[in-house]
Order: sequence, then structure tokens, then C-alpha cells
Amino acid sequence: MNNLLSIDFGERYMGFAIRTVKTQIPIPIEVVDIKKDNIANKISTYVDSYDINKFIIGYPLGMNLSENRMTNNVDNFIEEELKKYNLPISKIDERFTSELIKNSKKDRVDDLSALEILETYIKNND
Repeated sequence: MNNLLSIDFGERYMGFAIRTVKTQIPIPIEVVDIKKDNIANKISTYVDSYDINKFIIGYPLGMNLSENRMTNNVDNFIEEELKKYNLPISKIDERFTSELIKNSKKDRVDDLSALEILETYIKNND
């Protein structure tokens, strides 16, 4: 079993969730506004604090499984931010995760989306 960090990538906000070997329960961590916080520092802090040894990231595919602008943004984020940790990275199809989480327009639920991505990974891989 691994300590997992799940990421719901967004151009303005990113959601994070974790599952550690110790707790074995996936939990949301926070929503980060990347215009206000340094995302590289946040990820580094999570990796160190939770002894992360695998990344799980939502992968935004089109309904016909085609790649799009956001898919390319996620790929660039993986190359620029995540690969420097030399940890395994799993991409999880996130086409339906945002529909599973209902919210008002004022509430950020990116951390809950990251949790849903993490739960999908766990259900299919652990």
C-alpha cells in the first residue's frame, strides 16, 4: 500500500486529497488558489509531510476519450511539477467526477473532486 496524493488540476484552483498507509482512509486536504499560493511549494510540503510515494491526477478527457486543451495542461503540469519527484503517477479519467459532486457556485469543491479521483483509483487498483 502507498501513501497517495490526489490532485484535481485546474487553471485557477487545485484540489488535493490523500490516503496514507497509517489511516487507510482517503481524505480531502484543501483547495489551493494558484494565483495566491505557490503550487510547487504546496506539493513539496504534501510530499514531505505525508511521505507521499505516488501521485494520482485527474485526467480530463472528452466524452469520446479525446484529448483537449485541459488534457494538454495536465500533461504539462505533470512534466513541469510532478516528474521532478521521481514518483509513479497515475492518470484517472475524471469525465464524471465533477457531476458526482453537487455544489453552489460559491463553494469550491476541488478537494472533493480530488477525493473522488482518489477513491476511483483505490477502487480500481488496491
